Amino acid sequence: MAATQNNNLTLPPKPEPPADWECCGSECGDACIFEIYRREKQAYDDAVKAIQNHSAA
Repeated sequence: MAATQNNNLTLPPKPEPPADWECCGSECGDACIFEIYRREKQAYDDAVKAIQNHSAA
């Protein structure tokens, strides 16, 4: 999915959650596919909130 723009603020593409089978089960810490998704999802949610707050102002 392409990034979208609203009032000169860029929304990154929405991250797709990984499938259960994508985890190797090695407890990779910060390199775990689920941890990477969690960080990307948080960044996406923060960007959405920033755009909503900017639009409301």
